[in-house]
This record gives sequence, structure tokens and C-alpha cells, in this order.
Amino acid sequence: MQVLTGINRPSRWPELGQARVSAVLAACREWVDYVVVDVAASIERDEEIMSDLEGPRRNAATLAALGSADLVVGVVGADPVGVSRFLRAHSEVRAAAGGAPMAVVANRLRPGALGIDARGQVRRTLDRFGGVQDVWFVPQDPRSADAALLAGRPIADVAPSSPVVAAIRRFAGEAVVPTPVAAAGRRGRRRAA
Repeated sequence: MQVLTGINRPSRWPELGQARVSAVLAACREWVDYVVVDVAASIERDEEIMSDLEGPRRNAATLAALGSADLVVGVVGADPVGVSRFLRAHSEVRAAAGGAPMAVVANRLRPGALGIDARGQVRRTLDRFGGVQDVWFVPQDPRSADAALLAGRPIADVAPSSPVVAAIRRFAGEAVVPTPVAAAGRRGRRRAA
């Protein structure tokens, strides 16, 4: 695993123009098999509010990454506020990503915020209001997350038996790098739904 860090100060955002970010992503694709880009949540286009149409765009880096993505992973907080925010942004993300498929991960799932059937409530709400049928769930595990943060290491190293690690492995195996067996299982589940 190699990490290419972003800018070291927020004030340097004008340096991340769309052409520069696209060129960096193209170069990264030549070096490694998988490129993962963590982007900012804001993707609004600001052309209408800019007086200088040739000037830098605040969200150009995010839009460039989404525009060149093979797969977009949308992360939604598994609580009423997180689901609402995700649904408001979902159509904009889809438009910015073009034809790239989108996998949705509901993060920090816990029954306290949504009641007994938290998973079902998130799934039904995303389907009804966003047309999102496939959702992967990552449970909340504050003890393991805190241990990883304290150690400054990945959660899989600090707490390999954490349900978070199992959920992320399942997601990566089914959505990101599907094996023939996992892909057949997802297709079957989709047909059954």
C-alpha cells in the first residue's frame, strides 16, 4: 500500500485544479492496480457564483476524482441525520460520477439511533427515497476504533476480530473486488429482492 497525501494546508486548494488532479489519477493508475481517493463531501459546482469563469473551482479536485472513478463508494451515516444528508446529495454525486456504479456503505450502524430493526430501516429508506437497493453495513465498534486511534494503526492490526474489520472485508470482497462466488451471491440476492 502506498499513500499519496493531499495538500498540507486548506488554503492551498486552488492548486488542485481539475486538470492536475485528473493527470495525477491517470499516473496513479499506471503504478498500481487499485487507486482509492478519499474526497470531500461538498461537490457543488460554483460556476454560477463565480465572476471569474477561468478561475480555480473550490470543489474541482472532488469533481475530477468522481468524474474519473470506476466505482464510487458513498458512505452514509446510519442514523436519521446521516441518511437525510446522503439522500440530499445522492443525485448530485450520481451526476458527477457519470456512469460509474455506486456502492453504498452505511457506517456506524447501531440500534440505539433507529430502534430495533436499524438495518432494515436504513435499507428501506435508501431504497424508497434514493433508489439504492444494495447497501453494505459497518457496525459501530467504539472500543476497537478507539484502540486503533490510540495506537495510530489500522483497526485490522489492533482488533482483527472486530465486527468492523469483518464488515469492511465483506464489502471489499463483494463490491470492490468481487470474486466469482461473491458476485453470483450478490446477483442472486438482487433478483430475490
